Amino acid sequence: MKKIFLMFLFLFSSVFANETIFQSVIKNIALKDTKSAIESAKNLQKEINSENFTKFLKDWKRVETNYLAGEINSDYLDTPRYIDVFNNLKEDLNSQMKRVVDGDSDIKKALFKNSFKTINALEYVIFSSNDLNDRKKEISKEILSSIIKNLEEVKAVYENYLKNPVVKEDDNAKLLNALVASSYRLKEWRVGNPSGLSAKYKNDFKNSRAEYFLSQNSFASINAILDAQKEMISNENYINLLNLAKEKKATNDLEAVVSKIDEAKKELNSLPKDDFTNAKKLFDLVSEIHDLYYITIIEKLGLKPEILDADGD
Repeated sequence: MKKIFLMFLFLFSSVFANETIFQSVIKNIALKDTKSAIESAKNLQKEINSENFTKFLKDWKRVETNYLAGEINSDYLDTPRYIDVFNNLKEDLNSQMKRVVDGDSDIKKALFKNSFKTINALEYVIFSSNDLNDRKKEISKEILSSIIKNLEEVKAVYENYLKNPVVKEDDNAKLLNALVASSYRLKEWRVGNPSGLSAKYKNDFKNSRAEYFLSQNSFASINAILDAQKEMISNENYINLLNLAKEKKATNDLEAVVSKIDEAKKELNSLPKDDFTNAKKLFDLVSEIHDLYYITIIEKLGLKPEILDADGD
């Protein structure tokens, strides 16, 4: 029994040693979170209620934060926008969805735009009023069918990659780029815009700019994003960017990010739910997280970042 156990440990160590950081992240984070999002979307489809919506929303935010399918297959670069159009639309989605809800046309035909089949449209259908009538339920189910289809395709991309992984020189940079992009959007879009602290809406506070204002899930979204970032950099039972930091003797730098994430979560939990009136400290903390990714960590890990659009639209 002892020999068998030791042999198992050796084999496990060998497999673990041959696995790249990128492969580990795909298997232990991206694929896992995508599967969870599919399951929670199906549960919401079966029973449409506030609790199930929040669960799906949080699972989706984790998928979106560490989205890497587009890096594996460029055909899937735009898939997140088929699921979520927050801060990426010029028109008023809510007024358009009101016409869909109030109309009597065939539901599949009524949902003719991609933006009508997103989580943002779904939030309006479920939370725009207390009356969840039969048409709203059918619209919600149709939107979720589209979202589930897209998530299933993302899952297939990850699974196919793991069957035959191709190692590329910039794989680790792709992981950090995901964190940089996510932290920028967190700082500017999700905290800065509603609090009036972003470059775009300086001194122009408006809670209604929050990501999930109707369902009052904006803080839940931020929490999920911070948790997803920690998956990529904290001490886990799988290899991630912390292992690269150890190689580059930059462990302290990455631990500083984890500490700031914990601070941000604590500050978020101290604020009144979904109220950005006094979110200055939260904004400063998520700004520090972004700066640590973009400046300190990249310099220490020797990875080349992508340049982000300053406006973010």
